[in-house]
Amino acid sequence: MDIEKINRLNNEYRALVREARAIREEKGDPSREEGLCYQNASERAGQLASMTVGAEMQHWISEQDMCSGKMREIWYYLNPEEAKKKAQRTAPAAKPAQAKTPAGAASSAKGTQASESESGAGTENEGEKKPNKNTYGIPDSVVAHWFQEDPGYGFDKVAGMEELKELLNDCVQDIASEELNEYLDISTVQSFFFYGPPGCGKTFIIKAFAHELMQKGYRYMKLESSDVHSKFSGEADKIVKRAFAEALEEPTILFMDEIDGICQSRSMPNLSDFNMSLTTTFLNAYNDLIDGGKDRRRVIFIGATNYPANVDIGMLDRVELVPVPLPDEEARAASFHAKFMKRVKAENGEEEQVIEKVQCADDFSWEEMAEATEGYNQRDIDRVISHLRVLLRKSVLSGEAVNAADAVNALKTGEARITREMFEAALAKYHPAPKDDIEKSLNEFTNKMRNL
Repeated sequence: MDIEKINRLNNEYRALVREARAIREEKGDPSREEGLCYQNASERAGQLASMTVGAEMQHWISEQDMCSGKMREIWYYLNPEEAKKKAQRTAPAAKPAQAKTPAGAASSAKGTQASESESGAGTENEGEKKPNKNTYGIPDSVVAHWFQEDPGYGFDKVAGMEELKELLNDCVQDIASEELNEYLDISTVQSFFFYGPPGCGKTFIIKAFAHELMQKGYRYMKLESSDVHSKFSGEADKIVKRAFAEALEEPTILFMDEIDGICQSRSMPNLSDFNMSLTTTFLNAYNDLIDGGKDRRRVIFIGATNYPANVDIGMLDRVELVPVPLPDEEARAASFHAKFMKRVKAENGEEEQVIEKVQCADDFSWEEMAEATEGYNQRDIDRVISHLRVLLRKSVLSGEAVNAADAVNALKTGEARITREMFEAALAKYHPAPKDDIEKSLNEFTNKMRNL
């Protein structure tokens, strides 16, 4: 059980509910802003229910139901005509009066379904002017934020992870050999699902992968769960549709982080109607991508999560599963070393060279730091380094250096270095959070998928 994440989600949930109540008190009537708070709170309650057991799980299921009820209440208030039509559709004997059908809306259930299929809009937008089917009502200004700059580094900057780098590099080479692959009927991997504990380097190596593909002419799109859930009920589905449609326009890397919040397992007993609908929308869009013939080769899809068991099996059986463990010894040593190095321009002003800002003492090494930090993730390593920097500053200023300039010079020349005692003191100041529970659950997931 990830106590740290449970506490964070608990605090976020309570803050969102308080904010929703404050908005209602201020405005007096239900509002879009209040509904958004309850939608986000419902998402967190669902996550908490999936991470807990017994009475606590039942509590969060009840909280999620409460939020869903509030969302329905607000939607009915903000969309009275649509609420009336929805009630008419669910009543078998009731027939909607033609005079009350808004202009442009479908006059039959069949027409309504066709309208939704073409425009990507749900019941919230019936009666309104249809958006362009290529935009699904999502502004271009929103889409622009999904596109990322080149990360600026490739596989050569990733320490360790040799098997993973080989797998991803094969994909890059497949892109360059597309014509040959087609001639030989060689299938290529187009979808990857990265999973592993927090801080294991998933995002870091995905960015390196994106850089390598961008050198082949690909664009880089990234969406997080919060990007999809940042809109009011009904718009999350449209965001997913627009993202996949946009990716098909040109060769694109489509990276969806925290995908457990976008494609939640439909077998979860406490899954809300909203999240059920979102999962279905995602799977339909994803399946269209995978089954899209030659066009699908224009898109490399990447999903990532710390909680793979919460993702729907409908997606998992169509991707390359990529477990990413905690940093190995080589990666940890490289991380410690890299934090005390910097890149500078060479004299010709074009090439870069890497120099050490700080060195280790002769009887100590970066590799020994790595040996002492087995089981640490990148965040743990960064915290240790922060303590180490402070101790290093204190040490150099308490030595022969009389001012900051002398201290910097002592570090540059190697007169002042990182010692074993200094590192051990930094290590003693930080205690990493236990990771046994999440590693156990990830191993169980890996074994389960291998046995399917």
